[in-house]
Amino acid sequence: MTEEQFGDELEEEFEYVKEEEAVNDEELLLRMKKRIIKSYTCHKDVIIPFSEELKISPEELEEILMKRLDMSSLEALQPRFESSKFRCTKERIHTDLRLCWLCDVINILTEDEAEEIKNKITFEVIKENKSYENALEDGKRELLEYLKR
Repeated sequence: MTEEQFGDELEEEFEYVKEEEAVNDEELLLRMKKRIIKSYTCHKDVIIPFSEELKISPEELEEILMKRLDMSSLEALQPRFESSKFRCTKERIHTDLRLCWLCDVINILTEDEAEEIKNKITFEVIKENKSYENALEDGKRELLEYLKR
């Protein structure tokens, strides 16, 4: 198949449909926001997982985000979501291991020791794709061993 034949075949498969002109700036802004939210990466990485987490439809989440975020916030949504995974996972581990109780209340762990434990478990979950439950169970065992020293 030549490049020209491939191009012709591709044109037949994907028909370009030109959108009508936006009536006003508000309609144009809404259209631009929809394009960002409907992008593949935004949908796959943010909309679908977060809507499942909130137990709402993806369409409901899209509507909420379009209403509450400006263009620059929408454009930064996917990278911000990705960068927050590490911090959010660490906070969840902190809570699930009751590290606030061990560090702040009874003072048998220092903040640095707790941070080291959280970082290790978070790294296993985020970078090594270990399930959160398995990493947490291993973390609990390691924490108990550490406390027994």
